[in-house]
Amino acid sequence: MPDRHLYLQTATTSQYVAQIVEHQLATVGIPASLLALLTHVRDLEPVSPSALSRAAGTPATTLRDNIQRLVDRKLVRRVPNPGDGRSYLVRITARGVRTLERADPVLLDAYLALEARLPRPRTEYERILAELNEALSHALDALAGSAEQRESAAG
Repeated sequence: MPDRHLYLQTATTSQYVAQIVEHQLATVGIPASLLALLTHVRDLEPVSPSALSRAAGTPATTLRDNIQRLVDRKLVRRVPNPGDGRSYLVRITARGVRTLERADPVLLDAYLALEARLPRPRTEYERILAELNEALSHALDALAGSAEQRESAAG
C-alpha cells in the first residue's frame, strides 16, 4: 500500500495552526474560527453567506451559526441583498474592524515566529497550500457528486 499521509499531515498542520492562533488571540477575546470568518467578511464585503461559505470552506449550516455569533458580538451586520430580496449580505462593523486591528499585532508575532523557522520562503508555502485547498474543494465536490449519483441509482 502506498504511503498516503497527506490528510494526516494537513490535519496535524491544522491543529498546530489552531493552537498557535488560539494562544495568540487569548488577549483579543475572539475565537480563531470567528476571527477567520470576520477577516473573510472584511475582505469580501458586502458578501453573501454562500460566498462566505466557499471562501471559508465551511458548510452553510455551520456558517449561519457563526454569522449569528458575529452579529451577537456586534462585529458584523446583515444588510438587505439588493440582487435577491430573499437573502442578505454581511458587512463588518466598526467594532469588527477594531477587533481585527487588535488581532493584527499578536498574529504578526505568530507569523514572524513561524517564518523565522521555515526552510523556504513563506510565499512558496502559501502557493502550495492555495493549490492544495483548491484541489480539496474540487475533490469534495466530486465525492459529493458521486455519492448523490449512487443514491439516485439505488433509489
